[in-house]
Amino acid sequence: MIIKLSVTLFALVIVVFAMGQEIDLKEPVKYVGTDHTSNSDYINGYHDGQMRPAVGVQNYQIFRANRSYPEKSDGLGWTYNHAPNLAYWNNRFYCHYLANPTGEHIAPGATLITSSADGKNWDKPQLIFPIYYTTDSNANINFMYMHQRMGFYVAPNGRLLTMGFYGAHYGVGAGRVVREIYENGEFGPIYFIRINDNWEKELRYPFFTESADSGFVAACNAFLNDKVKRMQWWEEHRLAEDRKDFFRVPPIDGKERPGQAFCFYTLPDSTIVGFFKSRWVTTSNDNGNTWTAPVQCNTLTYGGAKIWGQRLDNGQYALVYNPTNSMARHPLSIATSNDGLHFNNLLNVHTEVPVKRFWGMEKRPGPQYMRGIVEGNGNPPGDDMWVVYSVSKEDMWIARIPVPVQGEVTQPVNDNFNEMIPGGVVANWNIYSPRWCPVEVSKSPSHPENVLCLKDADPYDYAKAVRVFARKAENTIHFQLFTESNPELLAIELLAANGARCIQLQLDSNGQLLAKNGENRLTELYEFKAGQWVSIDVWFNAENEKYQVSINGKTLAKDFQFAAEGSPERIEFRTGEYRLTDDVQKFKSGDKYKPGWDEPGADERVPEAVFYLKEFYTER
Repeated sequence: MIIKLSVTLFALVIVVFAMGQEIDLKEPVKYVGTDHTSNSDYINGYHDGQMRPAVGVQNYQIFRANRSYPEKSDGLGWTYNHAPNLAYWNNRFYCHYLANPTGEHIAPGATLITSSADGKNWDKPQLIFPIYYTTDSNANINFMYMHQRMGFYVAPNGRLLTMGFYGAHYGVGAGRVVREIYENGEFGPIYFIRINDNWEKELRYPFFTESADSGFVAACNAFLNDKVKRMQWWEEHRLAEDRKDFFRVPPIDGKERPGQAFCFYTLPDSTIVGFFKSRWVTTSNDNGNTWTAPVQCNTLTYGGAKIWGQRLDNGQYALVYNPTNSMARHPLSIATSNDGLHFNNLLNVHTEVPVKRFWGMEKRPGPQYMRGIVEGNGNPPGDDMWVVYSVSKEDMWIARIPVPVQGEVTQPVNDNFNEMIPGGVVANWNIYSPRWCPVEVSKSPSHPENVLCLKDADPYDYAKAVRVFARKAENTIHFQLFTESNPELLAIELLAANGARCIQLQLDSNGQLLAKNGENRLTELYEFKAGQWVSIDVWFNAENEKYQVSINGKTLAKDFQFAAEGSPERIEFRTGEYRLTDDVQKFKSGDKYKPGWDEPGADERVPEAVFYLKEFYTER
């Protein structure tokens, strides 16, 4: 390793050469593209930031909060759910997250866990770390909430540990707890693995060294001796001297304060690049024994929340974060890099911000606090990247991101759903699939074939399927549509790269297919009858912004004008009205600490809309 010093009048720039490239320790990680930010203003911003989606991302809701019917959600009925973590072990995904009854840092708190064999269908959450309380001399009960930045550790002996922290930011609380997840899915006893230095009250669990299971004790000790993985604990350690001894990281910005939400990836020369919240980056060349002084990488546009970094199976690197200059926490996007230092190609991973259904303090809207799988905590089959996150600190979601990450399609599309497995991956489609609005390949209602099915029984959300196609000045999109029931609107829209909805069709709840001619006029084209397949062709010319629609071979809309400027490159099928603004007004109204605006009927399913799609192709 060669170190080159370059001194100017204004700064000392340290450059480390690794992998035949330079690491500038003044800004180790840079975003070098021009599309580094999104149009996602806090109040009126676009949920997709007017950015392209990463092609083929599948968004699945792991857990939908339900206050009225706890048995349909987590057994608790709690509506603040946040800060998930992810692991893959013994052929299963594991996700754990913290929860409070209504809002952030409002006791009592607990941590729940759920698992899945395929990343799409998840078990009902279970309590992994239950409510913790203490009593004072007057027998008063004091509840605690939980706050942790890590969830899992796969030990060298193969044991899977899950961890939590009974306490708040900067170490106020009892300490860290741990228990084992067994191969049969059951859990071992709860132990403390580290007790806070300033904790003087009773402890409700024993220390891990009291366990008679030597393998479990060895797994705990392995973690405590892992100087890289234990960096995830830094924030909750209270004493500066303790942090220096346990973590060996220089002060951040010249101040002795803990870094938040550490994650890392390893470069081919074994250099570790570590990220904290707020774009702080540090590196280590000796496996975590020493670290460079954290610096902020200001070329990463960042409005708040966590950032996630990971090396991909194809050798590239990815950063997942909210690229906004405001306090908005949408969209959730991904940038990729060939060397782990210079990132580009910012694309969306999750573009939706449904209405928050329940009041709660500090429940910022949008997909946020994302975590992938930490190095060593498993690798699911295939090359896909998996990321978990909360949406508006209310529901848990997971994204399957195909690798390599791409934002464009260059070849004609000809999708045969018969070649896809029912309930499996909808290849090359972007899927937004809430629990009550599933989107999946299923059997056709009328023929022995596979089709794409969209259902919607959620009063405050919708199903969405998007197919990116090659951008051409002139193109034809063909598909067949079947309605089983349509109490909800089905929107069919052709979008430009920035999300402009150039061509807008609507199938309303009366079965009428309407097309927008220009910005405002809707024209009735065709009356759908439930239980019948209808063949639809949409031809367009982006240069003169004209399109036509043919139904069952007959042209019913000719020379219609685009509703918005742009060149279409994707089509969106959506079981609801397009939504632009979210409910941040409630968050910023001055009443965010005052209950009273839970959405009516949020816990009740509505009559289900069901649509089927097949034979999708672009001009051949």
